[in-house]
Formats: sequence, structure tokens, C-alpha cells
Amino acid sequence: MGRKARLAALALLFLLAGGHQARYAVDAVEGLRHAATEERLPFEAAARGDVRATVISVQPEAEAAGLARGDRIAAVQGTPATGASVLPRALAGLRAGDTLRLTLEDGRDLSIVLAAKGAPADAGTWALGLLLHVVTPWLCLALGFWAAASRDHDPLAWLLLALLISFSQVLSAEVLHWPGLLASAGTFHKKLGERSWGIWMLLFGVFFPQRLDWDRRWPWCKWIFIAPLAAASVLSAMYGALWSWSYAAAATLSGPVNALSIPSYALSMTAIALFFMSLGYKSGTTTSPDARRRLVLLHTGATISMTPAFIASLAGLVQRREPFQAVGPWFGTVAVLLFCLFPFTLAYVIVVHRAMDVRVVLRQGVRYAFARGGAAALGVVLMITIILATGLAAGRPDRRRVEVVTIVALGALSMVLLARLGQRIMLWIDRRFFRDAYDAERILGDLSEKVRAFVQTAPLLETVARTLSESLHVARVAVLLEDGGAYRPAHTLGYAGAPEVSFAQGSRVVAALREGRSPLRVYLDDPSSWLMADGVPAEERSALGSLESQLLLPLAAGPTLPGFVCLGPKRSEEPYSGSDLRLLQSVATQTALALENGRLTEEVAREVARRERLNREVEIAREVQERLFPQHLPPVQGLDYAGFCRPAMGVGGDYYDFLALEGGRLGVAVADISGKGIGAALLMASLQASLRGQTMLRQGSIGRMMAAVNRLVHAASPDNRYATFFYSEFDPATRRLAYVNAGHCPPIILRTGPEGRRVIRLAAGGTVIGLFEEATFTEKHLDLAPGDLLVAFTDGISEAMNEEEEEWGDERLIEAMASRRGLGAGDLVQALLGEADRFAGAAPQHDDMTLVAMRVL
Repeated sequence: MGRKARLAALALLFLLAGGHQARYAVDAVEGLRHAATEERLPFEAAARGDVRATVISVQPEAEAAGLARGDRIAAVQGTPATGASVLPRALAGLRAGDTLRLTLEDGRDLSIVLAAKGAPADAGTWALGLLLHVVTPWLCLALGFWAAASRDHDPLAWLLLALLISFSQVLSAEVLHWPGLLASAGTFHKKLGERSWGIWMLLFGVFFPQRLDWDRRWPWCKWIFIAPLAAASVLSAMYGALWSWSYAAAATLSGPVNALSIPSYALSMTAIALFFMSLGYKSGTTTSPDARRRLVLLHTGATISMTPAFIASLAGLVQRREPFQAVGPWFGTVAVLLFCLFPFTLAYVIVVHRAMDVRVVLRQGVRYAFARGGAAALGVVLMITIILATGLAAGRPDRRRVEVVTIVALGALSMVLLARLGQRIMLWIDRRFFRDAYDAERILGDLSEKVRAFVQTAPLLETVARTLSESLHVARVAVLLEDGGAYRPAHTLGYAGAPEVSFAQGSRVVAALREGRSPLRVYLDDPSSWLMADGVPAEERSALGSLESQLLLPLAAGPTLPGFVCLGPKRSEEPYSGSDLRLLQSVATQTALALENGRLTEEVAREVARRERLNREVEIAREVQERLFPQHLPPVQGLDYAGFCRPAMGVGGDYYDFLALEGGRLGVAVADISGKGIGAALLMASLQASLRGQTMLRQGSIGRMMAAVNRLVHAASPDNRYATFFYSEFDPATRRLAYVNAGHCPPIILRTGPEGRRVIRLAAGGTVIGLFEEATFTEKHLDLAPGDLLVAFTDGISEAMNEEEEEWGDERLIEAMASRRGLGAGDLVQALLGEADRFAGAAPQHDDMTLVAMRVL
């Protein structure tokens, strides 16, 4: 689905959800306004087995009029009582003191004088009602649609939207009094949102801020809860919609709905509990401090906001009453207030959540802060004035509903216009005080797109300098590049003339930038600054002063420093903040990469011949490496074996070998060299030579031989190179396998006997080869039995990933071995490799793939 289609779907969803929520808000305000005169329900009725509205409880005013429990209602105000919405619709047009006319099935006509529902709503009731039924539901919708619109391609944003729409329905009022089919549609919407809340909570706990690792391994587990909850939610919503319209139509669903009510409630509570468990587990296992902070905030906020509501829900379930009536007014009020904190908690963690990228970098200079602060304060005062004026005007008892709706609409329109006017004022202040607010992601994205197209240095530097100057409102920007052993200005912006400054390669300023590889603040008037503490020479401080430097930004590309950017003071006189430094660090990385790309582009013509020569050398290296693998398999009595290696690149770092040893024994080696390409291939050749030489000079155990190989490889390889290595020797006379595993993926032995299938992993041995000069390796022995199947492999096999980044894994490898254990060794190797390829699908091969199979005959 393209972006336009996603946004169109989002707009349609907003019309549906927003339209319902707008009607909910009007109903909530109307109920608060008429709290003193609004009628209370004189009786309660329910549909029995014969789909008739039967009275199940009566109020004194209904009892005085002659209504009793068990009476069957035929009509209300002359309208046949065919559905649950008939009575609420009739009451919607009445007030306390009005008369409600009933017709019973036995022919009696009753007139009930309606009693008042309660006392006038005081300020606390108004505040609580508006918060619960107006502010919080609309906050949920606003936040959810904002996140989905800004990140329409992100599934997590849509999941957040579904969760918040569902949460808004939990807080919304009943809709049975709505006219016509709107009552059924509104009931369906509300019931579906209420009942599916647990599903969205569970999914959000699984996927926020990254997918739960348990779900990667067992993705089907969550459907144990989601599938029945989804079915129960849809069934309940359908039943509610039909019940509001026609008792007879809903009768067919009443049995399943009643049967599923308690199990679905238990499943929903379990799903919500799993939400908390997922957050707690991820907050304790994630390695990202930022992710841990967001998880802890969400877990704590959700716990605080939902615990009282959960207690009230349990109390209501036990007492068979409304939840907040069951726990008393004080506890209920506290529970409501805390319950409304949940979307605010979500709002905070999502706003600071980098994956959602809903961020605005705030800047404050002294004049800017006063200007914006004053405008913001004035805006808040005007907003409060509009709200109070609207509430007072709409709250008069003599107002008709049309007048109330008109006043509320005018108040809302006034707030929208005031908000837009406030945005224009803020924009004018931003421009007036050189403080244009900006979106960090958009600037980085635009700059990244621009610099990718540059192949020349001058336009690149001009674009970067101008973008930094405009976004941070910096008057002076200088970009210095390395030229002939010194860093000199290659592009300047805002200076009267090109500054005549240079910094030698060995200067203290360049050394600090190269070592720190992060932005450096420049405070020439601060004795505690690094400029003074590190003893920077006076001429370097003078050069920084002539550039009016306040920040130095290294353009670090790998181990090199092709240049750095010198930023002068901001026009607002505000120092560079931490968020500025993070933004600039990203910009510097993009610019350094673009410079490197430009340098490489300029050398393309000179490199063509060398690249062709290199390609030929790589081809030769590949051919040589293929010759290093076993070309002929020494015959071994009672053993069927084979091996295969497929490099991810032209040459690879995987290695396997079969060595014919004295006494008819067979040596089997499998190794995985760190890294890829030519370097790994050279180390592989060195490892093979060392191993073969040591087997010829073999004295003592395999462990001692491996220690000697380790010393040889360590001496011949760089410090950052090493190899995982498995070496074994098989004696066909005794069927004994001696082996050492030097940090390699444990080979798997599949043994089948009368007691069933048994899996043996060969993991013992020691550390990797070549990393340490001295290492000790332990030799282990294992007696093999006829029919035993041994498969040794590199992690390119077990860690082969599909397009969903799911690994094939040892368990799938074992199952593939078991299902194809009847094949010969050569066919088995190809079959296992084919299974790994089928699992990976279209995903590219990122690592060398090596397999060795041995079957004891």
C-alpha cells in the first residue's frame, strides 16, 4: 500500500472515530449541564428468551405508577419496544417532572412522572467529567492519529493508533439514545473498542520499542490470546449492535455471548498482565539505556494509572455493580484520575521515542524565551477564557440542545482559530529573534538526500554550511579540510574575507578532534576549558579567535579526519545544547561520508585499471582458495563423509579439511575466520598450513597440537584477527573420535537408538585460535556407534536469516538432519544447504556457509 493510500485510509478512519467521539463529547457536556434536571431511569428491562422487554427492577416512581417486576413492555411513548435503544431514545427528550407513557403487553397504559437523576454538577464533577469523557478520549485520538500520520509507514505507529482508539472507547459513554442506526453503529464501535483493548495492549507490549525476543522464537504464542479475544470482541460488538436495534435479531447470539463473557474477561485481563510482563522483561534485558528509560517510564506510569481501576473492576465483578460504585466515591474518583494518566504516559514515551521520530528541538535564547514565553502565557489565558465563557453560556438551564451545540461548536472553532493565530505569532517570533523551530529528522533527511547527489567538494561544502547556518541561525561557518599536511579553510560563510588560518596535522586542536571524534565547545574566556587545560599554544587559540569559534565539529570518516567545521556564535547568543551536539554529530557523519564518496568519485578514472587488476587477482585468489579445499577424500573404512564451502564473497574465511593420518585415521577440521574477503582468506591459508605442518610433526595430544597451531596463527595474523576452529581425529578401528573445539559452533551428532533420538553437541575444548599468544586446549573423546551422523558447520548455516530477520537455528538444522539421515554424506550436505537456502528465501547470503557430514557405517 502506497503512502497516499495509507493517508486516505487514515483520513477515513479519523472521520469515523472522530465523528463518534465528537458525539460522545456533546453527550457528556449535555449530561453535565442537565445533571440536576436530567431524568433517572425509572426501571430496567432486559430481553428474555421470548425476546420481549421484561422489567427486572423498578424505582419508586415507576412502582407508584403501577409497574412491577415481570411486566412486559409493549411500547414506550407509542413506539414499539423492539430493541434496547427505544427507552433511552424516549428518555433523551424528557426531563425530570415530565411523563413517560408505557404500554404493557397485558393492555395496561401507565404514566410515570420522572424523578431527577441527581444534584447539579459542581466544579469538581464538571472537571472530572470533562477529563474522563472529553479531554482524555480526544487526547487519545489526537496522539494516535498524529503518530500514524507522521510515521504512516511504521507498523508501531498504527498499533499505537489502534490502542488509543480502543482506550478512548473505554472512557466513552453509552450511545443507545442516538437516533436510528447511529445507535447500532455507535454501540458496535464502542463494544469493539472496549473488548479489543486487551489485544492492543498485548501487541504493544510485545513490539514496543522493539520486538520481544520470545516472540521472535515463538510468534504463534500470542495468538493463543489474540484469536479468541478478537472473536469474542467481534461477537460482542455484533450482539450489542443487534440488541440496540432488535431483541429478536440479537437472540441468536445471546447464548454464545453469555458463555464467552467470563472467559473473554479472563483472557483480556491476562493479555493486559502480559503487557506489563513484557515491559518488565524488556526493561531488564535491553542493552539500550534510552530504550530502558522509556520502558521503565511506561511500565511505571501504566501500573500507577491502571492498578486502582483494576481493583475497582474486580470489586464491581464481585459485587455485580458498576466498578466505580463498588469502591466508593473517593476511591472511584482517584481511580478515574489515575486511569486518565495512561494516555499521557504513552504520549511522553512516544514523543521521546526515536523510532517514532515525533520530536521538535526546542531552543531558548534570553530574548527569545521572554518573547515566546509571553506569547504562550497569553495564549493559555485566552484559551481558559474561551473555555469558561463557553461553559457558562452553554450551562444555562434554559438553553435548548441546538443552542448548546451551537455554543460549544463556536467555542471549539474559536480555540482552533486561536491556536492557528498562536502558531503564526510563534513563527513571527522565531523569525524575529532568529529562532526558527525545526524538525531534526527532516533536516537530517533533507541534508542526507542532498549530499548523496554531490560528486564535487565545493557544492557539498556550500550546501552543508548554508544548511547549518539556516537551521541553527549561526552567522559564521567555516569548513576546514586537510591540504598538504595542514587544515585550511575550504569554504566560509559570513566572514568579511577568507580567514588566513591553518592548523597543522600535529596541532593540539586537531589531536583533540581526532581523539575525541565528537563536537568540542570552544570557550576562549574560560580558564577551565580544554583549550587551557591541554596547553593549546597561543597561536592556535588566536586562530580559533579569528574564526570566532564556539563549536568545532570533526568530519570523521573511519580512522581519518578529512576536515572539521568551525561554527561561530548563534545570533540568539544561546550556547549549543546537548540536542544541538547530537544533531551536528549526525550531520558531520553524513558530510564526512559524502566527502569520502566525492574523493572516491574523483579517483574513479585512475582506479579503473587497478580495479580490473584487483578483480583478476580476486579471481585468482578464489581459484587458489578452491584448490586449498580437499580435492580428493582419503578412503576411510566404515565412514561416509563429505564437505562443502560456499563463500559469501569471491573469497571467504571459512575452512574445512580432511587429513589422512597414520594408522588409517582421518583428521577433520572446520574453521571460521573473523571477517571476510582477502584478509580472511589469507588467514585461512595460514591456518591450513599451520595445521598440516603440525599434524606431520605431531607429538602428544590434540590439545598440545592445537596450542602450537594457535601460536603460529597468532604470530602470522593481526591482533584483531582470529578463528573459531574445530578439529577431530576419527579412528575407524575403534570408532573413537578425539576432538578439540576452539570456540566454534558445536558440531552435532545425531544418534538414533531404541530409546529414541539423541542429540550430542561437541562443545568442549578452549578459546578461539590466534587471539592470544598462549592458550590451553582440552582434548575430549567420544565413542561413535554405527548409524551415528555428525554434522560440523559454521555460523553462516545456523544463523542464515530470512527476510523477517529470523535465524534458521540449530533446531531447524537438527530436524533437517533427522528427516534426511538416510542420504549419503555428499547428498546430505547439499540437502542441508538447500534447506537453509529455502528458509532464507530472497534474503542475501551475508556469511560464508560451510558444512561437513560424517556417517558411521
